[in-house]
Amino acid sequence: MSQAPAGEKVRIRCLCGLAHNLSKTQVLDGLARKRRKCSGCKRRFILFCTPAEGHHHEKFSPMFLEDVPSMGDTQEMAISADGPPSTAIPKKMPFQCACGCRLVAVSRMYGRKTRCPKCGLRIVPHLTYNPDDGKPVLTLEFPDRGKN
Repeated sequence: MSQAPAGEKVRIRCLCGLAHNLSKTQVLDGLARKRRKCSGCKRRFILFCTPAEGHHHEKFSPMFLEDVPSMGDTQEMAISADGPPSTAIPKKMPFQCACGCRLVAVSRMYGRKTRCPKCGLRIVPHLTYNPDDGKPVLTLEFPDRGKN
């Protein structure tokens, strides 16, 4: 990834709905390894990036660490850019397993391991927010993939 121009900001939205503006340079330096904390709800997360395609910009999203033991340093984030949360956490989000089975994640499943009833593959649904419009998006992690 290239170095970001000075003053460029990245907007990140927490599960609680608060948006935080971060320096893009600091985000790129700590991408996928620096733990951060929401100033509103104190949830811990790391940031990951979806690379740019064509004329689109890269997208930065948080991956929440609710079930991860607290070890090491966690950076406290700045005061939120928003007032009170405007986006409620969705109670249900539909998704599809890698095998094609259609499933629904309920709010208590976000960030927790579950299994597909059809193929048995472990899935971790993470609730993130689209940085452009603030709408909730379900990001799926497949912990069994890549293991031999």
